[in-house]
Amino acid sequence: MATQNYTNARIASFYYTAVVDAFEETVEGLFRCRCGTLRRQGPRTGYSNLIQHVRSQHPDYADVMREADDGRGTLQAWIRQRARDVHGWLDWILTSNLPLQFCENMTARRYTTLAPISVETLHAAMEGVTLAVEAKIKEEMPDQFGIIIDGWSHASEHFLAVFACYECAGTSHFPLLAMAPLINESDDDHGARTHLAFLSTMLERDYGKSLRNCLFVVADNCAVNRLLATLMGVPLVGCASHRLNLAVQDYLRDYEDDLIVLQTLMRKMKTLNYAAALRFKTPLRPIIRQDTRWGSTYAMVERYFRISEYLPVEDDDVAELLPSPRAIKRLRGLLVDLSRVQNVSKALQSDNITMLDARVWLDGLIDVEPSFHQYLEPRADIVHTPDFEIACTKVLAGDAAKLTRAQRLLLQPFEKQECESEEESEGESFVAQLQRKRKRAQRVQTYALLAAIPPTSNIVERFFSLARITYGHERHRIAPYTLEKILFLRVNKRLWDIHTVNECL
Repeated sequence: MATQNYTNARIASFYYTAVVDAFEETVEGLFRCRCGTLRRQGPRTGYSNLIQHVRSQHPDYADVMREADDGRGTLQAWIRQRARDVHGWLDWILTSNLPLQFCENMTARRYTTLAPISVETLHAAMEGVTLAVEAKIKEEMPDQFGIIIDGWSHASEHFLAVFACYECAGTSHFPLLAMAPLINESDDDHGARTHLAFLSTMLERDYGKSLRNCLFVVADNCAVNRLLATLMGVPLVGCASHRLNLAVQDYLRDYEDDLIVLQTLMRKMKTLNYAAALRFKTPLRPIIRQDTRWGSTYAMVERYFRISEYLPVEDDDVAELLPSPRAIKRLRGLLVDLSRVQNVSKALQSDNITMLDARVWLDGLIDVEPSFHQYLEPRADIVHTPDFEIACTKVLAGDAAKLTRAQRLLLQPFEKQECESEEESEGESFVAQLQRKRKRAQRVQTYALLAAIPPTSNIVERFFSLARITYGHERHRIAPYTLEKILFLRVNKRLWDIHTVNECL
């Protein structure tokens, strides 16, 4: 946009806002610049006084306004003031995990420049923006996609979270589609068929997609998800982190006696007197393990070896609880093995990892600890569709030519269609026909979406951590529908901005 297109009215609108008094009434003829300077300009007297300040104190105003252009010829500052205020409150409250009533807090209103709004206005804006984001996802989501699902129980309510997985313009996207209670009717249950009905209804109602368009499901390896994938007729990509947890829990059974001894010692050191004495020697604190988290077992063993030199071994009560030299040797070996597992577990939490990455890491763990093969090998009993996962890793490794017939059949929905015409041109020579036939025989089939399929459902696990924080200890009365809107807008932040709010008001 050329500099001369910025009229004085637009420059003034971009840099100045009207000043309001203590009664929230506009002070006539008084304006505040972005830099905080107050300038006066009488009504119907033009913009000369305002523009003079901009040109003298903000000589780069043209560049600043050009950068604020959203590509549609619209500047953020030209959006309605009401939309800017509502967007400010909405962004502030959602990003900071504040209660919706915060917009009516008198202290907050006193120390912000945002115009006051009511909770009802905020709810209406959230509803409008939610519908707008759903429309954007509907427009962006292609016909071929996958879903990532998991369940979460809280306050006697069971929620099902559904993320989509698709590619758009060569980029992988994972928007949140829904997070809602699974039980809505008296005859509903937590079985696979209820999941199936929920997914089918939600996709058709909100996004205009059929469940037949879903090519795969990423979830943990429980019986419900396995049956759900079977009913849908699609492969289930079992969460690699879930399989790793099962393998480690099985592996730790051989060390249970030593871990019980260590747990007892750590509990002793956490008592008031021993913990107080330990604080004078080291800032490190004893750690006890949790039954459901093997990572806490690793943390407990690692912490023991770091604080062992500070333990009061001369105390008879503590000396009786110390592990034997043989047990210490076993625990050192366990610590080495768990450090490898911990490294792989953290790597699986990363973004943009592929099924090939996970396969390489899990195979590496099997090499150093063969007992892991029961859960981690490609054809383990827990794997729902082993041929699909093996086929994906072959394609991602560049070995598509090694696919078996069964594996090619599973990947058929992912095949990219060739644009090259196979028809013979008129007058084509015999040699040219043979050359074309040879190229066709040598052509390797390419597949879409495989690189975007995540090997874990950790994106949903992280989402549930956010949901727990949002609920907190003082917000249990929040309605499930309101909770879903808050989380939906927070997770899908890339799909809405101040322009979306402006269009929804």
